[in-house]
Amino acid sequence: MISFIASSSMNAQSAKEVFSTKEIVWYGLDFTKAKFVGQFDQGFGAMPATCSDMRNKWIPEWNALVAKEPQNFDLKESFRKDNVYYDIAPVNDVNSTIDVDACMSFNPGKIDKSDIDGMIKKYKGGDKKEGVGLVFVVENFNKGAEMADVYVTFFDIASKKVLVCEKVSGKVKGIGMRNYWAGAIKAILKQIDKKDYKNWQNMYSRDELGAGH
Repeated sequence: MISFIASSSMNAQSAKEVFSTKEIVWYGLDFTKAKFVGQFDQGFGAMPATCSDMRNKWIPEWNALVAKEPQNFDLKESFRKDNVYYDIAPVNDVNSTIDVDACMSFNPGKIDKSDIDGMIKKYKGGDKKEGVGLVFVVENFNKGAEMADVYVTFFDIASKKVLVCEKVSGKVKGIGMRNYWAGAIKAILKQIDKKDYKNWQNMYSRDELGAGH
C-alpha cells in the first residue's frame, strides 16, 4: 500500500536527496500516535499487557533491538546506503510522553499524513544536526490482523521537513512479544528491499522530471 505525499515540484526535488545520499540517520520507531489493536499480553500467554507496559517496556525494547542488531534489521541494504547512523534518543523522548489511557484499542487507528510533519518537528536534540533522517511512524500494531502498519518517513534533519513518506505493512513473525512484532519490522524492511525502494525511487524521479517540463 503506497501513500504518495511529495506531490509538489518542490517536494519532489527535495526528495532526490533521499535516494542520492549515501548516509541516513535512523531515528527509530515513533509510537506517539500508534494504536495497539486487540488483546496484548506479555508473551507466551502471560498476563495482559497494558499501555503503560507498552510505553515503559516494549517500545524501548523494540527500538533498542533494531539498533543493537543491524544484521537482522539491515537498513543499509533496504535503503541502499553505505552508512546508517543510529540516533534514537529524540524518538525515545517523544515515546516517553505517550498517553497510557489512549494507546490500546479494539479498532485500528488512522494517522493523517498531515499530522506527520508536526510529529517530526517535535524531535529535539540528537547528535546529527543536518542530513537525512529516517523514522518509522507506527500507525497500528494490529493483533487480530497480525500486521504492523508504519509510515516510512524521510526528513531533512536541519529543517524537520518531510521529504518522502510512504505507508508499508508487514506480517508478524516470531515468538514472544518482542520478537513477534520485531518480525513485522523485518518483513517491512524485506519488502522495501525487494520492491518498494526501487518503486519509490522511480516514482519520485518521474514526478521531478514531470515538474521540470
